[in-house]
Amino acid sequence: MGIKIILSLTSIFFSLIMIYVTQLNYKKKIFGKVSYLIWNSLWILVFLISVRPSIIDKYFENSFDINIFYILSVLSTLALLILYYFSYVKINILEKKINTLIRSESLKDLYNKIK
Repeated sequence: MGIKIILSLTSIFFSLIMIYVTQLNYKKKIFGKVSYLIWNSLWILVFLISVRPSIIDKYFENSFDINIFYILSVLSTLALLILYYFSYVKINILEKKINTLIRSESLKDLYNKIK
């Protein structure tokens, strides 16, 4: 039972931090409104499952209080979410930089043609 509480508290802390980071990325205009809503919905879902882990307990029923599959599935899901989120942020940042470079190059070309 203690492991389940520790995992739940870790997941709650993690989801609250990720909601804050998503808010910061939205304010920096790295995310659009749709991405912001999707990611916040995902982090809120992680938060709700962490607060009420009995929601997913029926999928991990066993004669023991907790088994290793439950621990591994929670940790691997969190790890995948973290990796996917930060790669998504990096891709958006690179996309904005590439768009800026393309615009500046086309403005230079346009300026040279006018001259």
